[in-house]
Amino acid sequence: MSNIKTNELMDLLSSAYADEKVAELPELRQLLFKAAQELEKSEDTRLVAVSLCNEITLYALAHQNRLPEAISALYYQIKREAEIYKGIALSTMLLPVWF
Repeated sequence: MSNIKTNELMDLLSSAYADEKVAELPELRQLLFKAAQELEKSEDTRLVAVSLCNEITLYALAHQNRLPEAISALYYQIKREAEIYKGIALSTMLLPVWF
């Protein structure tokens, strides 16, 4: 999934938010809601993907990797976009050092 579109990401977030196992976990619902709000505001899918991937990782570490299947699926669907953003950001920061 290259260059995920805003509507696609919003659909992925909505799908995960509507999952019944996620509904039982208010902390995860809050993460998804916050990501959806940020996406509506900025429409920067890669930045939202980075932020959400980081938050999901922290949640997984705090809860001994007990994640609902919907959250795991969402994570793996947006992880590529997050890594692209991180690569671009790192290259931009290191560009003056390289040249």
